[in-house]
Amino acid sequence: MERPQHDFGKALSVDAEAVGRPGSRRFRLMVRSANETAAIWMEKQQLASIGTWLAETGERLDREKPFDEPDVEPSPFGAIFDIDFRAGQIGLGYLEGDDLFAIQAFDIEAVQDDAPDFRCLLTRGQSRVLSRKIEMVVAAGRPICPLCSMPMDPDGHVCPRSNGHHALSE
Repeated sequence: MERPQHDFGKALSVDAEAVGRPGSRRFRLMVRSANETAAIWMEKQQLASIGTWLAETGERLDREKPFDEPDVEPSPFGAIFDIDFRAGQIGLGYLEGDDLFAIQAFDIEAVQDDAPDFRCLLTRGQSRVLSRKIEMVVAAGRPICPLCSMPMDPDGHVCPRSNGHHALSE
């Protein structure tokens, strides 16, 4: 695989957030290198998958190759990013020799080639904090209907399992 267009190397800070109201939120991964910042927008499921993979892989590594590294909290990000795009495809990996996690993203609007548009590396401490943050961001969405398992909008929910005959009590 070719070198990424924007290779951040070992990230100085990494965070995740949702922007907007539940039901119409947009999700992004935010990364800071020594010289640049990036906002990688993605689908909720893509972000959730990153968090799940980081948590599961980190737990496995902690069992197999314990390494006592402190959690690394992200520093605040500004409103303007040097790199800002929507990811179509996300790649995840672990560099065993360096003990770092790799996240790469392909811009959905870029001409397809083999090189990712973005890549960053995370320590175990960064990945633990990021996976917990992603879990919180994803869980903060609309509540799930106990009957049909579909998200409920703040202004009401027509549950197909109730045929609209009764309202759910809260």
